[in-house]
Amino acid sequence: MKEIKKLALVLGCVVLFAVFYILCSNSAKSVRDYYASGGLSNNNMEAIQNVSIEDAIMEYVARNMEQEVKITGTGDIMFYDYQMDRAYDSGSQTFDFSPSFSYISKYLDDSSYVLGNLEATMAGANNGTGSNTYGYWADSQNMNFNVPEQAAADLKAAGFDMLTTANNHVLDSGLEGVSSTIDFITAAGLEQTGSFKSETGQRYVIRDVDGIQVGVTAYTNVVNTTLDDSNSYVVNHLDDFSESQISLMCEQIQEMRAAGAEVVIVNLHFGVRYSSTVSDAERSLATQLVEAGADVIFGSYPHVVKPMEVISVTDEDGTSRQGVVFYSLGNFISSMQYQSANGYPRDLGAVASVLISKNSSGVQIDSVEIIPTYVDWTDEDIAVLPICEAIDNPQAFESRFGDDANSYLDQQRMEDGYDSVIETIIGDSGLTYTYSDYKYQISLEK
Repeated sequence: MKEIKKLALVLGCVVLFAVFYILCSNSAKSVRDYYASGGLSNNNMEAIQNVSIEDAIMEYVARNMEQEVKITGTGDIMFYDYQMDRAYDSGSQTFDFSPSFSYISKYLDDSSYVLGNLEATMAGANNGTGSNTYGYWADSQNMNFNVPEQAAADLKAAGFDMLTTANNHVLDSGLEGVSSTIDFITAAGLEQTGSFKSETGQRYVIRDVDGIQVGVTAYTNVVNTTLDDSNSYVVNHLDDFSESQISLMCEQIQEMRAAGAEVVIVNLHFGVRYSSTVSDAERSLATQLVEAGADVIFGSYPHVVKPMEVISVTDEDGTSRQGVVFYSLGNFISSMQYQSANGYPRDLGAVASVLISKNSSGVQIDSVEIIPTYVDWTDEDIAVLPICEAIDNPQAFESRFGDDANSYLDQQRMEDGYDSVIETIIGDSGLTYTYSDYKYQISLEK
């Protein structure tokens, strides 16, 4: 009996070894076939011979296993004199905006790539159209902004990777301000698109984000200064939904696809200020952009949260694809407050993340995460707070809130935003969501 068991054990080992050998051979063959068919960028045998077995296997696995990225967009980024006053240190004569982001930065750090719309210029101290705050300018009457360049560095430290500058404030500091804004943003280690120094050059960005080629472009439908032939190059603009400009934008999206972008992100500055409804013109534009190849649209300008939409299209090759549109994510950071007289929820916003995966079948959008935000004022700072965590985990915010009337109003506004932000974003889309870890997860399946 023992001999029979030993024999069975030996036969079992032989079978396992044979299966293991076959699997290894098949994997090795797949790797060899992959490189022999041009898997390497240098499509020649010399390149194949110079690649180590370890590197070959690592590249093969990276290209054939599923990859995931999280792309995040925020509401409008604005800096008023109220924020500058709190950020200014008279002793060192410097600014520090980092406390504004201390509660929200961990959520941004959780993403693969974060972009936001900067509604201001950075012309440098005493270089704007005026100077009313330590050499900078925040004119809330005429909505004209020249903000400290330190803000760019603090946004980078908070977790941002890109600032788009296609918005109505692009020329607040003139043509020189357009150039210096770009310089200060890039000097802080951030990427930038939407406004440009010259007529020549690429008007979008394509970057490798964790193994997926992500293209980003930004357009505005509103510019505070009249554009003419001499300065129209400074910003990607839609010229009040001009058909010719929309066609150019669609062509640019297709160009990004042809240049290798596997995912196309559009930051679109459009809509009606303080309106939470989506117009037919906005919906039509979003549909045209998705049909042209856009995957995600992050909307800005209204300063209040608006509904999202999932647009399904069929590409020329017959494949189905979904585009996710956030018509407005409200304000991320600003000095705009809620006023009961008009009811505009300008103190609320949303951080929206799109989870994207890539495998041998292609790239697809899997789900959406929403973090409702509230802009809270104290004597020390004006800060972005994650609403759900502040409500569900109040112990983490005890040092910020006291027992005075203002703190009570802050709590009321956050409690309102806890439900209203996600309900506004869902709208009548028919989408469903769950809640965990202080975030709302939206399924794209209806």
